[in-house]
Amino acid sequence: MITYLAVLKKDINLKKLEALLKNKKIRLAAHYTTIGVVKLESSIPVSETDFKEYFISIEEEKDNLTI
Repeated sequence: MITYLAVLKKDINLKKLEALLKNKKIRLAAHYTTIGVVKLESSIPVSETDFKEYFISIEEEKDNLTI
C-alpha cells in the first residue's frame, strides 16, 4: 500500500469524494479537518489530475518530516 497526503480545496462535498475514492479503490485513511488534509491509501499510484476538483495537491507520504 502506498500512502498519500492530499490538501483539500475549500467547500468540498466529502461524501461525493468518498464515493469517488471508493469507486477507484482508494481508501480514505484519515481526515485532518483542522488543517484540511486527508490521508489516502492505494495499491495503485494516485494522480493529481484525476482529482483536480477536490485537491490542491497530492503527494506520496515520506518518512523525512523534520521540524
